[in-house]
Amino acid sequence: MPRKHLGGTSTRSAWIVALTILFVCFFDLSIISAMETFNRHEDLFAVSFPNETEGWACGDWGVIWHTGDGGQTWKAQKSGTDSTLSSIFFIDSQNGWAVGNDGTILHTSDGGQNWVRQESPVTFFHYDVCFVTPSKGWIASEKTHILYTENGGKTWQVQFSDDIYNLVAIAFSDEKHGWTVGEYGLTYHTDDGGNNWVHQAGYFRVSDETGDIETGVFLFDVIALDAMTALAAGADGVVTKTEDGGKTWTILDAGIPKTLYFGAAYDGIDAIVIGGKGVYLYSDDRGNKWKGVQTEPSMEYRWLYGFDNIGSSRFAAVGEDGAIYLGELPGRLQRINY
Repeated sequence: MPRKHLGGTSTRSAWIVALTILFVCFFDLSIISAMETFNRHEDLFAVSFPNETEGWACGDWGVIWHTGDGGQTWKAQKSGTDSTLSSIFFIDSQNGWAVGNDGTILHTSDGGQNWVRQESPVTFFHYDVCFVTPSKGWIASEKTHILYTENGGKTWQVQFSDDIYNLVAIAFSDEKHGWTVGEYGLTYHTDDGGNNWVHQAGYFRVSDETGDIETGVFLFDVIALDAMTALAAGADGVVTKTEDGGKTWTILDAGIPKTLYFGAAYDGIDAIVIGGKGVYLYSDDRGNKWKGVQTEPSMEYRWLYGFDNIGSSRFAAVGEDGAIYLGELPGRLQRINY
């Protein structure tokens, strides 16, 4: 009897395991099947909408895509490079910049019909670019370098350099106030247009007591809401915010799952979105409370890298396999096939 009893339990356990595996396989295959109905492209890392109709996205192997109808249809533009393009920024419908590895800086003054390479003072990997006027712009780069131009990129200069670590995101609320973030939570701030950059947060150090290496959490993106307010997002579910110009930074945790957050976007009023590994979150009160946003099809097992607002109520997200999601929030994001 004991043998029979044990055998029956083992059989039931085997069936439970088998059914569980079948369920998991079916669930995963259904997601994969849904994703396979979409055309696959190179990974996209950034997206920029200067208005409600014109938008651009960039990514691996120098790809640049353009939409003239608010994201419903996309056409490839010739970038003239096969370098990875990690960031793209349009100040208006004609003037835009894209940056990436090997010191790549591209500029267009005709909406992307022609992209022209601009000279970089360093051959580092450029992670992020932003402009506040068609003339004034900044680039966050390797080895804590910040590049600056005041003539639309005809000439770029090293405005700041500090250490060996990477700065991967930069944002300005106006011509004077900006933040840049990167490895180990490094955060720098300027209130004079970059003439002076002040370290506010982040560290890499060796403990005097234990000899262990201690570091801050990697921050992947930063958005400047106004001259005194900024929000940064990064690894381990860290989303941090300042409302006093960076004198203090507060970790936000209301409704924020612990995962990697690669990007963030702000609509210029109250709405903020953040996202990354299988997660897309939305706040309608400048980051105090967060809600999950559904993506159709699901991005649960995939990555979203770049985000931007489309006017005052819509957002765009781009990521793995060239995925482009659009949606009006609160609501859901729908993937576009192109």
